[in-house]
Amino acid sequence: MKVFELTTNFWKNPIKGFPKPLKMVTRKELWYVLFLGTALLFYVFQRILGNTTQQLEDNTLLMSNYNEQLKTNEVFTNKDSLIARKEREKLILAIEEKIVGHLYQIPDYSYITSLYPYLEYAPDLLAQIPSAVPLENGDYNLSSTYGHRLHPISKEVKKHYGIDLAAPMDKPVYASASGIVLKVIDSQKGYGTHIVLKHRFGFQTLYGHLNKVLVTKGQKVEQHELIATVGNTGASTGYHLHYEIIKNGLKINPIQSLDLKRNIYLRLMALNPRTKIKKNGKDR
Repeated sequence: MKVFELTTNFWKNPIKGFPKPLKMVTRKELWYVLFLGTALLFYVFQRILGNTTQQLEDNTLLMSNYNEQLKTNEVFTNKDSLIARKEREKLILAIEEKIVGHLYQIPDYSYITSLYPYLEYAPDLLAQIPSAVPLENGDYNLSSTYGHRLHPISKEVKKHYGIDLAAPMDKPVYASASGIVLKVIDSQKGYGTHIVLKHRFGFQTLYGHLNKVLVTKGQKVEQHELIATVGNTGASTGYHLHYEIIKNGLKINPIQSLDLKRNIYLRLMALNPRTKIKKNGKDR
């Protein structure tokens, strides 16, 4: 019997569709068993989700504890900088595994603040996280935010899964984090000509409505590397960059990421005036 026929027979007569031992079960008992199975699956899912949420909360608390240890180390720095530096390096190495695990787990940028103390001691990690504006300063503005909006073309209320940065045609577009070019798609619909980059910790970024693409699929790119130029391709009403961040398969709000690296470096500059902010591959 073909699969299609078997499936059809099952839905017409669930009892007849089962093997002989199960035919002895009445229709009422069968649906009761199916109900219990569904309930069990729901319970297991809730337990998994609950454990994941608890792990995130535990890791966030752990990061706060590490913050206190680092602050204690800073106080000690005033007494003996060499010893304190070695102790701090030892402490950071000891917690790095937890930090990496936390970065893979976090669903969005709301949990990043708990990592600020560590990121200040290891700012190079920011190069692997989407943490910068993908355009140079000036000549652009935020024209559309993440969330529900009236679509400019369909005139229907739809969720906007990224942000739009209105900018002049061919304004340079830069990678917001180091990674690998996952996709380069040339289309006259939707995102138009667009690029998807894959980064560490479950992050991906999407750059849409491009005019020129300056990278190829599989190419490695560094944070602030030139990858494309602003265009008006696809479902677009004007020159702009559509920018998305995907975390563990889900599209999240990119707004909190835009000034992440800058804020960390400004805090570092307050502590050490010789600290330089790297932007678009150059010291600043």
